[in-house]
Amino acid sequence: MKRKIIVLVLAIVFITVGCSDKPMEKPTDNETISGDHQKEDNNVEENTDNEEPEKAQEEEKVYIGQALDTLDRDGIVEVYEEKSMSSKVIHKLKDLDKVELTETLPYGWFKVLLDDGTEGYVDARYVRTKEVPPHEYDENVEGYALVFNHQDQKLKIYKDGQLEKEAIASSGLWDHFTPRGVFQIESDRRGKAFYTPRHEQGGKYWVGFKGVYLFHSIPTDEKGNFIDEEAEKLGQPASHGCIRLPVDVAKYIYDNVPEKSRVIIY
Repeated sequence: MKRKIIVLVLAIVFITVGCSDKPMEKPTDNETISGDHQKEDNNVEENTDNEEPEKAQEEEKVYIGQALDTLDRDGIVEVYEEKSMSSKVIHKLKDLDKVELTETLPYGWFKVLLDDGTEGYVDARYVRTKEVPPHEYDENVEGYALVFNHQDQKLKIYKDGQLEKEAIASSGLWDHFTPRGVFQIESDRRGKAFYTPRHEQGGKYWVGFKGVYLFHSIPTDEKGNFIDEEAEKLGQPASHGCIRLPVDVAKYIYDNVPEKSRVIIY
């Protein structure tokens, strides 16, 4: 009898206490979803870790120029084998042909990449572009450096890396563009005055930086008088390709800036 009582008590204890931990209880729907999310989160973290080293680098920026013969007027722009107009012509671009610019080179050249993968060189005077490839040239040189920016139509004149003068200016109109790139003040290319009958305009205190392209004062008429309505255009594109300047700034360059001084046009 005592044995039956003991067995009965043990059975009661097992039922009331032994099952309280619910070892085999089925998880609720919320627990199941939470568990699945945890797995997904782990997978995301693992995938992120795996993909991060494989992220593609940003695509290198491509600079495109447009061939435009504003000087010879034959509608052809030559691409040379070397950075010299005496080298072999390897390709001929027609007016308004697009070409990839890969390097900005001194003085007044671009390295270009043709559609067939050939590399060559083009005189910057025949390439119309709104941006030039990055280069290592800046105002931090011994002596003078002239830096012109199309965006704000300003010329900054530096001496030994220090800003000496800053002035509003006028570059060329889009169809008579001022070439961008790295140039230098050319030898024996300056004068007190000039007049171009074709444009019915002239200027004073001119200094050349690439062929027919000059720094000079606001335009003058045939008699050498400054044209007031042209002076009012300073600060916006207005010229036939030269960079127009206030008279005092043009005279400063004429009087002070020597040949081979750096010229950078953005």
